[in-house]
Amino acid sequence: MGFLVTFWGVRGSTTCSEPDYMVYGGNTACVELNLDGKIVIIDAGSGIRELGKKLIREKSAHAALLISHTHWDHISGFPFFAPIYSKHATLEIYASPRQEMDTRSIFEMQMSSPFFPMPIHSVPSSLIFKDFDQKDEFFLYDNTVKVVTAPLNHPNGATGFRIEYNGKSLAYISDTEHIAGTSDQNVLSLAKNCDLMIYDALFTEEEYASHVGWGHSTWQEAVNIAKSADAKQTALFHHSPDHNDEAMRIIENQAKKELSSAFAARERTIVSL
Repeated sequence: MGFLVTFWGVRGSTTCSEPDYMVYGGNTACVELNLDGKIVIIDAGSGIRELGKKLIREKSAHAALLISHTHWDHISGFPFFAPIYSKHATLEIYASPRQEMDTRSIFEMQMSSPFFPMPIHSVPSSLIFKDFDQKDEFFLYDNTVKVVTAPLNHPNGATGFRIEYNGKSLAYISDTEHIAGTSDQNVLSLAKNCDLMIYDALFTEEEYASHVGWGHSTWQEAVNIAKSADAKQTALFHHSPDHNDEAMRIIENQAKKELSSAFAARERTIVSL
């Protein structure tokens, strides 16, 4: 099986359900890593709902969930993640909250009145919350999966991840803003020589000019970083809700002209590393 990457949600900011968004997909951020049967999930946007249904069908009893940050588009699917309603499931949830609340408190608030009818303490699964400090390194699944973290440039903070398993590596760099003319060493260190870099490409350069300070980057910067870091493949990610399928095709084609190994992530696409 090896190192399989499945994109379950690739959109940024908000979901899109219009017909002309269905090729690339309208669900928000969620990526599944299947590491020889060990399940690691990155972010719990609306895409995690369909992933949860699959895990129930497969009777997967254990998963680790890495949360880059708790802005709504990265956690909105959590209350609809079917495994948390199974008494047979164990979910380890890792995050680095920068607010006064810890990770458990944030998810307790999300699943509480008046936002949600079922409180988190009533779900039958085993939920294990683990806070970490940005720049921490830790291991999953009996020290077989290494997770490297780094802070990203985003309002309220966000975490980038590098996941290493069996000689392969993936960098997940969503919700980060580059600073023109400089190199973000945190980003470069995560992406260096990785087999797949997933990068925030919400804007084009033209759009970014009027969105400085919003905490997001461009497909052009994704290409620049991939070249500097020698990333083997680059997935453009966190697509703008203003970019329909035709706009995404144009962006993807432009990126491929600059870097043949670049592609725009599509829902349910599977990449084998």
